[in-house]
Amino acid sequence: MNKEELIDKAYEVRKNVLRMAHVDKRGFISQSLGAADFLTVLYSHAMRFHADDPKWEGRDRFLLSAGHNAIAVYAAMAEEGFFPKDWLDTYGLDNSRLPMSCMPAYTPGIEISGGSIGLGLPIAVGMAMGLKLKKSDAKVYIMMGDGEMAEGPTWEAAMSAGAYQLNNIIGIVDINGIQADGFTSAVLDTEPLHEKFSAFKFDVQRINGNSITQVMEAVDKARNSTEKKPHIILCDTVPGTGVPFLIGNQKSHFISLDAEGWERAFSELERGKD
Repeated sequence: MNKEELIDKAYEVRKNVLRMAHVDKRGFISQSLGAADFLTVLYSHAMRFHADDPKWEGRDRFLLSAGHNAIAVYAAMAEEGFFPKDWLDTYGLDNSRLPMSCMPAYTPGIEISGGSIGLGLPIAVGMAMGLKLKKSDAKVYIMMGDGEMAEGPTWEAAMSAGAYQLNNIIGIVDINGIQADGFTSAVLDTEPLHEKFSAFKFDVQRINGNSITQVMEAVDKARNSTEKKPHIILCDTVPGTGVPFLIGNQKSHFISLDAEGWERAFSELERGKD
């Protein structure tokens, strides 16, 4: 899939996010709109999988560490046919196959349960070591949020990943600048992340996470690398991308919209496509 096709696909992913959040008139909307570009590249360009056989042994694994952002992952998975799109209209409801925080028992293609942040990279280390023991060439992709860079298990796992040269790990950190309590830098400033991951023996790239071109180049570099290092791609993203009136609101981690707000959100997303 070329760049133009991926840009169109990212629009559909954003539309899926709004469609799901509209079910309950609230949700983790802004950061999911911001994550749409790199998730589109992962699911529609980079990762190896069989959507009709989500447990295929040769698949690349995708782990969502920031489990609350499941809405963004479902939006991308729906475009690749992991489940029927009408499931999107049940997001977060009782007995839905798409719970608000992801769980593999409910949703085909989900590898780990979400919830407590900071646990994704430790799980990725275990999976990556297991795949190496099996002599598998599958990759372990993991999406983390900038808020969980304050979690101790993240850095314990990073130390292990570097020490064991787990070059089959490709991490994505969504640096969107917001978390439940406000701006991430005000809650606990964890920068400089580039230097920190480098010190833990990672191959590090920092890019504009809303540039399809930059994401494609960074992911391709990581997955084709012959270096004996785990990989991390620090993606600076803008929460609310595609829906301008949501951009810049420090309280947009989890938001509710009234009827006028929803009409405006869908309208602004549609206008931005043209």
